[in-house]
Amino acid sequence: MGAYLEQYGRGEERRNRIIKWIIICSVAILIAIWILYLVFHNRPEINKAKRFLAQVNAHEYKQAYATWGCTTPNACPNYDFSRFLEDWGPQNKVTAPWHIVSVDGCKSFVTINVDAQGAQMQSIAVERSPGHMMSFAPAPECMEKQWRWKQFFQRIFGGKSSSPS
Repeated sequence: MGAYLEQYGRGEERRNRIIKWIIICSVAILIAIWILYLVFHNRPEINKAKRFLAQVNAHEYKQAYATWGCTTPNACPNYDFSRFLEDWGPQNKVTAPWHIVSVDGCKSFVTINVDAQGAQMQSIAVERSPGHMMSFAPAPECMEKQWRWKQFFQRIFGGKSSSPS
């Protein structure tokens, strides 16, 4: 009779263990997808801003103006090349290269704050549309209601704040 009850419940233990591993793996996959989304969501817009800043830092102002979304023959109506040079050109007295300070994603555009020693911080808006048109952002950070994950984790674990002062 002992041999009969010896196998009792083993199938249920195995099934419970399989269900537990399925749940743990599912949660781990969802967390990994969420982290990848947070890391790569604004990547195309950040790459466009990096390309623009690299051109400005290399003093390739015509190419930077084209990256901004304007070309010399078809200048932007409210932002001609001479005004572009006033904002980004050599008369700006920048002593260090432009670099990205912080990034904040909105629904229709990404606000990218850039700074250089000797210049004021500039807020650039890069649209999420396929053309990724650039303009000056209305504010240094997105004014829409949204979760601020980066600031949340920085408050918990310490570190430098990403919001500009």
